[in-house]
This record gives sequence, structure tokens and C-alpha cells, in this order.
Amino acid sequence: MKETNYDLSVNKLIILFMLDKIHLPMSYTYLSEFILNHEYTNYFSLQYYLSELVETKLVITENMSHTTRYSITEQGKKTLEYFENRVPDSMKESVMNYLENNKIELKKEYEITADYTPEKNGDYTVHCLAKDKKNTLIEIKIMTLSKKHAVKICDNWKKNSHTIYGNLLSNLMK
Repeated sequence: MKETNYDLSVNKLIILFMLDKIHLPMSYTYLSEFILNHEYTNYFSLQYYLSELVETKLVITENMSHTTRYSITEQGKKTLEYFENRVPDSMKESVMNYLENNKIELKKEYEITADYTPEKNGDYTVHCLAKDKKNTLIEIKIMTLSKKHAVKICDNWKKNSHTIYGNLLSNLMK
């Protein structure tokens, strides 16, 4: 796939457009799934575009739950506003359809996180978090004796965080 300067600029603008429309930090997994499945570019070019967008401060990264998430900056929004007319409407529509069809998973991925960190003494610290938009609803740190327990807690939190949160809140209100 030989990309032109036009492809280069449009692909960067698509990334900015996606990040602007989602209103949440977006993982590389979902960004790449959309862009690569629609064959707008290849894996290596996508890596290059993202690093350039970060380097020019149009996009910022944050690490959450061992995952890099991307967000558009104010400078990125201004750039998109200025050049958005260069993105074909069909591509914009594809982005909006993807975001709409995946909004629950995208929101859940951002709002419900769990990860663990090994400690020097052999224990593991598990960090569970639930957010509503940008507000933290609950944040729990738990020490476990094994990686097996840490992984199980992370998995259960991701599957059952609403129930766990509700039960904890109910018990605390008694």
C-alpha cells in the first residue's frame, strides 16, 4: 500500500476525528481495529501517525490498566476544526457508525479498569476502579498473596463491578 501525502494527512485527521467524537481516552486496540479493518492504512503507518500526533501535541497519551489510551488535545481540536473539511463524509460516517455500534464496550473499557502490580515481598497489589464519565465512583486497592488471586480479582471486577459496587454501598449504608 503506497500512501500519498493526502492519505497521510487524511489518516491523521481521521484519528483526530475519532478521538474528538468519542469524548473519552481511547485505547490503541479500538483505534487500530477501526482504521485497519477499514483498510485506511497499515499497522506500521498507524504507529507512525500516532507517534507524530503525540510528538506534535495534537494527541496525548495516558497509561491505564497496562493500556495506552489516546486523547485529543485542545490544539488537536483546533487543528481538526481547521482541516476537518478534508475528511470525506463517507469516512466521517464510518467513524460515527463504529463509535455508535461500540459505545458500550468503549465506555466500559474506560470506566471499569483493574490491574495488578507485583510487590517486592512477593504479594500483589490489585487496583480496581469504576468511573462515571470523568468522576471516580469507587477505587479499591487490595493486597493478595498470589498472581492467581490478583488475576481472578481483576477479572471479577471487570465482569461484576456494578454488583460489587452496589453491594458495598448497600452494606456501608446499613
